[in-house]
Amino acid sequence: MNIIRHYQKLIYFALQGNKGFYEAREYLADVLIEELEEFIDLKKKKVLDIGGERGEFCKILLDTRNCSVINLEPKKIDFVHETVIGTADSISSKNGQFDVVLLRGVLQHIPTNKKLKSLREINRVLKKNGFCYIMIPPWYNPLSGQNIKPFHYFPYKLARHLRNSVFGSNVKAETLAELGLWPMTFISTAEYINKAGFKVVKTTDILGRLHFITKIPILREIILPSVGFILKRSN
Repeated sequence: MNIIRHYQKLIYFALQGNKGFYEAREYLADVLIEELEEFIDLKKKKVLDIGGERGEFCKILLDTRNCSVINLEPKKIDFVHETVIGTADSISSKNGQFDVVLLRGVLQHIPTNKKLKSLREINRVLKKNGFCYIMIPPWYNPLSGQNIKPFHYFPYKLARHLRNSVFGSNVKAETLAELGLWPMTFISTAEYINKAGFKVVKTTDILGRLHFITKIPILREIILPSVGFILKRSN
């Protein structure tokens, strides 16, 4: 991928407001597909997208790669693709059903006591030598605090007060858990991945394309707004 062209597109999207936001999502979906296809041809593969919201990415995979793809979401919303209601820690599928499982921006929303079980469930439903893609926003990046960014470095109640005072927000939750947040770092994610029995085949920076930073401790926790882990089920 031409890195200059990539940045030109990001700048264009940023200048387009809400329209650019949706165009950027479609573009970055294509970038992710390109990354995955370094390791597996996605055409007609069976894919599970955990926490895929309305199923937009599933629809792209269906339209462009003719995948048999299922979206997994915990609550009913306005879906645009076939969706199963469920959670990552209790996947209803049989063992070895999928070639690829996606967990994009979801791991930080899974409670700590369910994270490892969720990754082991993903390992279970993958075919032998199947692939998993996990994306997390490292907690120490300034953009990763979601409802309370950029004050998420502070103790929670102070961060909430600053967010409400400075930005006029109305955050009422008493804890990060009430916001649905259980923060992840590169290191903690790598530890869970190892315990779940996966092999990391590549780490990526899907937004900036600065993949080499994912190899540099500390910098990868601060500079990158998102990090992708491409994993292989090896047993």
